[in-house]
Amino acid sequence: MLLIKNTASIGLLLTLTACAGLPTKSKQEVKSIPVPVSANDPLNVRAQADYQFIVGEMYSREGKSTRAIKEFEKVATLDTNSSTVHMRLAAEYLKVDKLSEAIRHAEIGVQKDPNSIDPHLVLARLYTADKTHDKAIAEYNAVLRINPKNSEAPILIGALYSDKRDYKKAEQQYLSLLKQPGLERPEEVHYYIGLMHLDQKGSDNQAAAEKAIKKALQIKPNYEEAVLTLANLYSLQNERSKAFAVCHQFQKQNGFHAKVAELLAQMYIEDKNNKKAYEQFDLIVANSYPSQQMLMKMALILVEQKQYNEAIARLNDIINQYPKADTARYYLAAVHEETGDAKNAIRNYMLVPASSEHFSESVVHAAYLLKGMGKINQALNVTEKGLKANADKPQVYTMHASLLDAKADYLGAARVLEQGLTKYSKNVEMIFRHALVLDRLGKKDDMIAQMKKVLELEPDHVQSMNYLAFSLAELNRNLPEAEKLARRALELNPKDGYVLDTLGWVLFKQGKVADSIKVLEQAHQYQASAAIIAEHLADAYATGSQTDKANAMYAKAAGLTKDQKRANQLRSKIQKVVVNLRQSDRAL
Repeated sequence: MLLIKNTASIGLLLTLTACAGLPTKSKQEVKSIPVPVSANDPLNVRAQADYQFIVGEMYSREGKSTRAIKEFEKVATLDTNSSTVHMRLAAEYLKVDKLSEAIRHAEIGVQKDPNSIDPHLVLARLYTADKTHDKAIAEYNAVLRINPKNSEAPILIGALYSDKRDYKKAEQQYLSLLKQPGLERPEEVHYYIGLMHLDQKGSDNQAAAEKAIKKALQIKPNYEEAVLTLANLYSLQNERSKAFAVCHQFQKQNGFHAKVAELLAQMYIEDKNNKKAYEQFDLIVANSYPSQQMLMKMALILVEQKQYNEAIARLNDIINQYPKADTARYYLAAVHEETGDAKNAIRNYMLVPASSEHFSESVVHAAYLLKGMGKINQALNVTEKGLKANADKPQVYTMHASLLDAKADYLGAARVLEQGLTKYSKNVEMIFRHALVLDRLGKKDDMIAQMKKVLELEPDHVQSMNYLAFSLAELNRNLPEAEKLARRALELNPKDGYVLDTLGWVLFKQGKVADSIKVLEQAHQYQASAAIIAEHLADAYATGSQTDKANAMYAKAAGLTKDQKRANQLRSKIQKVVVNLRQSDRAL
């Protein structure tokens, strides 16, 4: 048939373009072509096959490989002699990661056109990807039988031997090639010799690899793959200065090469020289069409350097160019959050789609910002929608529960956490938050059990240790265990005022008043604005008959609390101390 009779040129990238010369009509225009209905007329069959092939090509160009495959399969049933349609099927199956199907169709393509080089080359590369090296070698040998002067096949045969770890045969293959008069691409042979040595261990092989790759560059000074491999070799040898030098020298002699600039940028990033890295990325942007990934790297460098305005501009450019760039959207929101622009941060977090890997984090951040603005109901709406949209990550459950907790809906918070724990039964943060809610509900024993579960999963969880120790002290239960927990927490966080307060309070509850005063004074030094610590210290002073200090500390605690009722209770403690002092004086 006319359109698909001859096998198209496939080349090294498996880009089969049998219909490259077809006019670029839309699918609507194609569908308007009248399709013959008679299957007995060869001309009708040919027209039908041509039509299906055109539709398949258009689906392929739109990136819709699954639909393209369906159309090409129809062509294959109409034209059973076509090699090209099977090669097109091989290419499309490869795009959807179905290597075995790609191989099957390439094998059929070779059977139908055994004397054409391109199908053999494609099949050889597919066999290589499948690690069926002997079959790949056989296909390259078939290429050489058809065209003994083919320059690609013999080099790749050597590469396959090297991949099989049959280095002796690989070396023989390469040396045999170098002896051939008029060899078309000697630089590639030297390059592959270098790769063969790189694949083997030892300093001798590294030296041989360096020598071979330098020879390739001597023959072909603008051999980009060779300079990249040489620079990477130097990096592996911790000879960073040589790696930079060889890349810069290559750029100086041969002008801009995107891959070399990208390697330089990556090495500068690894060396934490973001300024130099950004210069290389700028070169790439100025001289070529940069990838989305590269633009993201540039944006993240700007973020790292705290150049937030420039980062915002770059991220917006990425989103304008790639509207579905959810990673860029997420980082744009994060930069707005970092700069205190909560409104734009929330807006961009909310635009991250549910299909994104960043969706759950976006839900949490948006809800957190709304909570900080006092918009608890809006924040709850965000987390509820997140949970319904399958953002059922532990942090979303935890955030949703914390919002219910803020509304004093402790039962609701407990239900959400229990629901989350059915999926994430060993999530430490969720168990800890559940314990807190249980405490608010007055379920002390359940709270203690949950806190102990946290410590089973994460023995050094300081918050849980501290909370459990304090709770036991308040309940006057297992005070020696409480002291042990508090001291361990203090070992992990020696300058935490609240941990010191817990230890001091545990000691106080055990009647170790003098020791408790020392510890509570330290706690007050670290957290001088904490009303609860000031109150505990005042209680210890009062019990230790340090009346003046007790009264002063009660007064300070009353001034620190924002709860007027609580402040009055603290002031009443001053009166009690005075009364107790008078009674004590009378007794004397």
